[in-house]
Amino acid sequence: MLKNAKLMHIDAKNALIQDMTTQQIEYFLQLSDELHYWRTSYKVNITQSVLSRQIKALEDELQIALFKRSNRKVELTPAGRFLQQQWKPLMEKMSAVIQYGRKIHQGEGGSVVINHPGSISYDLLPDLLSRILAIYPDIKVELVQSKHTHGIELLKAFEADLCYSRNQYNDDFVASKLIGEDSLALVVPVANPILTESDITAEALQGEPFILSTLTDGETYQLKMEQMFSRYGIEPDIRFESDFGSMILSLIEKGFGVSVMPVSYSLANHPGVRFIKLPFEVPLYLHWRKDEDNAVVSNILQLT
Repeated sequence: MLKNAKLMHIDAKNALIQDMTTQQIEYFLQLSDELHYWRTSYKVNITQSVLSRQIKALEDELQIALFKRSNRKVELTPAGRFLQQQWKPLMEKMSAVIQYGRKIHQGEGGSVVINHPGSISYDLLPDLLSRILAIYPDIKVELVQSKHTHGIELLKAFEADLCYSRNQYNDDFVASKLIGEDSLALVVPVANPILTESDITAEALQGEPFILSTLTDGETYQLKMEQMFSRYGIEPDIRFESDFGSMILSLIEKGFGVSVMPVSYSLANHPGVRFIKLPFEVPLYLHWRKDEDNAVVSNILQLT
């Protein structure tokens, strides 16, 4: 976060310009979480008296009482609670934007955040990381695995730089390209009698609980799953949903049900489960921001 950067606020009633610093707001947010002056001063590495003066200066500048103080406790006032709720996401957004600006400045020696589904953790992603390491050894790569519906939001919030997804997406802000396709597979416990694709019938799966990733109407992955279930006449009894493949595999191993997953998960060699390849393929897309200024991201895109 920028230290002591001034935020200009126009007081429309009195036609005055009020100055406050981002540091003061950070102190306020820390104290509003801790509600304890000593703990907060220790956390932000300043003395308690300095913290008190900064909070008092902010209150005087705003002409708002932010805290109720007594010998026993510190509490937010209603106005203080409102400002906490409004300022916290704004400061988080500012921090993310500043971090992204630093990435642009650093170029090849910077860092990149890649959001990805678990299914590419065993082949495609390690291969990409090997190429990055060989050509750009100073780049720091942060790998993030979020709910698949959150990937684009992370891109737009500058909290991720590249996003792999099974769903196509393209708008004025995000660009996409098709990376490849992956077969779907029925995943069952090793004791399950279904051994091959020809064994898959509605009767064989009657009453079998399904454990699936979260499906969103209209998305590519969801449409492909619907085609697959229609082919076998299956109306899945979905008991559990998770966007994390390792969790789904663990639940299958422990006998909670069966699933349909990209066959690349089989490369994890998870014990106690069996993959039965299906004649259905799902795409894999790579998304990034259009008009990307980050040299690190541009360089990595050339490797994909």
